[in-house]
Order: sequence, then C-alpha cells, then structure tokens
Amino acid sequence: MISCASLNACDETANKSMDTDKIATEKFLQEATSADLFGITSGMIAEENGKSTAVTAFGHELVRVHSKTSEALATIARHRSIQLPEEIAIDKKKVVNQLEDEKGDAFDQTFVNAQITAHQEMIDLYTQADKQIKDPEIQGFVDQILPVLQAQLVEIQKAQTSLIAMN
Repeated sequence: MISCASLNACDETANKSMDTDKIATEKFLQEATSADLFGITSGMIAEENGKSTAVTAFGHELVRVHSKTSEALATIARHRSIQLPEEIAIDKKKVVNQLEDEKGDAFDQTFVNAQITAHQEMIDLYTQADKQIKDPEIQGFVDQILPVLQAQLVEIQKAQTSLIAMN
C-alpha cells in the first residue's frame, strides 16, 4: 500500500521539476532574445560601418537570421506568458556604443571580436538549454537554431582570419 506521504513527496518532486523547467525556460527565452537584439543591432551597424565585404555581409546575415529567431522566441514566450526584454543587455549596449563610434578597419576588428564572443556565449546558452529544458517546443527550436549559430561562429572566425591576413 502506498502512503499519502509518499504520494505527496512525488507531487512535490514533480512540482519542483516543473518549476525548475519553467525558470530555466524563462531565463533562456529572455537571454536568447537579448542576444538576438544584439545580433540585429550590431548587424545593422556592420551593414553601414563595415569596411570589408565579409563584415558587411555577415552583418546582413545577422539581421536576417536573428530577426526570424526573435519572432520565433516571441511566439514561444507569448504562449507561456513570459515577458521578454525589449532592450539589449547593458554589457552588449556598451559594445553597440563602441561599434557606432568606429569606422573602417577598427570597426571591422571590433565587430568581428564582439561577434566571436557573442556567438560563443549564444552557443553556450543554447547548449545549456538543450540539456536543461524538457519543453518539446523549445527543444525543437534549440535543435534548429544551434547549428545555425555554430555555422555563424565558423563564418565570423574565417572573417577574423581574413582581416588578420590583410593587416
């Protein structure tokens, strides 16, 4: 015979698991949205301020891809009544301000370095979400976007190599 205490313990464990997943989901959606906002904003600046074709093309690609992922994140968040940030995180805002002030070779180098760091952070974020979050919709989203982020990282690393070779 199963005691009431055992059933209550099972319910508490299940509730804690659901709460943990909800918290992880909310944190992931907020951080991924903030990362997308940075990608879109820095991409638009690269389209204007970039000197090399690789940088301006990558900036265009950032705007295209992260605009789509932002829409998907907003839809997922709306279904879960999760509030998403409307502005870039403070640490990334400093990078945006720096990018807005630079032109030419200095811009390209700053942009490439910022994108390498940002993509490594996004890959870590998505990898962690893939391990922690059980929600099938988010799992599907992560499985779809993580390879795109990894390909973008490779692309921006190639651009960095090209810039180094040119200087």
